[in-house]
Amino acid sequence: MKNKMSTLPMSERPYEKLLTYGEEALSNSELLAIIIKTGTKEKTALDLASQVMNLGSKDPNNDLRFLQEISISELMQIKRDW
Repeated sequence: MKNKMSTLPMSERPYEKLLTYGEEALSNSELLAIIIKTGTKEKTALDLASQVMNLGSKDPNNDLRFLQEISISELMQIKRDW
């Protein structure tokens, strides 16, 4: 079964949440999902963003700064179904 953003309640979709509540209400995963914009056949942009955030889970600040130092090979560990 395809995992689609449209199956999520409106209040959980990153774009709608941004418009309704502002950027302060979004998690880092949700902000990253907005940047990623499009998912795959099997994963939503939010799923992919969560996987990227898991790569930075060692970051004690739990912010997006780890993206500056992450390697391409680490990002390529995330399985994609294009």
